Amino acid sequence: MKKSVCLMLMLLIGLVSCGDDDKPSIPKLNKLTKITCKKNGVDFPEYSLDITYNQDGNVSKMTTSKGTFNLIYTDNKISMINASNVHTEDYQINGNVIVKRQEWAVNEYTPSEVYVKNEYRYKYDRNNLAETDWVIQRPLEDGGYKTDKPIALDNYTWSGGNVTVYQYPPLYEVNYTYGSQLCPANFPFRALSTLKPVAPDLVNPLNSLYGAFNRNLPESASRYQLGESKSNAEYTFRYQTVGDYITSMIITEEIKSVEGSEAGQNTYEYSFTYNYETN
Repeated sequence: MKKSVCLMLMLLIGLVSCGDDDKPSIPKLNKLTKITCKKNGVDFPEYSLDITYNQDGNVSKMTTSKGTFNLIYTDNKISMINASNVHTEDYQINGNVIVKRQEWAVNEYTPSEVYVKNEYRYKYDRNNLAETDWVIQRPLEDGGYKTDKPIALDNYTWSGGNVTVYQYPPLYEVNYTYGSQLCPANFPFRALSTLKPVAPDLVNPLNSLYGAFNRNLPESASRYQLGESKSNAEYTFRYQTVGDYITSMIITEEIKSVEGSEAGQNTYEYSFTYNYETN
């Protein structure tokens, strides 16, 4: 009897061990290294972004039509330096999210001084970006600076793991709808204020530092003036994939005629390249 019990225990241990070995491993996806956007079929890109990573897998350099920007990591801060070695922006990190972004400028009255012209303060509900405040600072001709009171800039409403409503009080809001297609972990899409189809923050690796991504990919969006029931612009999203990678995103923009403004339609085709192999 004892032999039978021992054999059964050994068999169970063997089965458990085999089960552990047979657990499927989820491969890490390569990182985004190039973004190109073309408008209305024109060959020359409306926008492009080349991304370089350091040995730790963090973004170390970004190159756009506006120039090359190097990212320097120190403690809880990321500093952005342009090709002329001019300090342009700072990102303050708390934990794993950006809580403050500062844009630097040269003092027009004292050119030897630089100052924080715009400061954006980010607030989170758990890991979801909830709102942004904007603080403006201006140099004074007789010396010193004037700092304005914070302005409520962004409000985000989340549902089902996605940003469903963005508001820019008191002007407008954007409503997003989503399908069942999941947003890959290496596709850093971010719901934006005006939903400008060409914007450096729409798909950007730094978006991973603004808390949780959307769970799903957006299918459409509508932009409204606050207090109005009719939208002034409609957007649809289409995607092309290769395996787990999104290689193309096409945004169709339909601008409506509101109060005499001119109606129109535009198509923006994004292409994405993934070359950085994760460890």
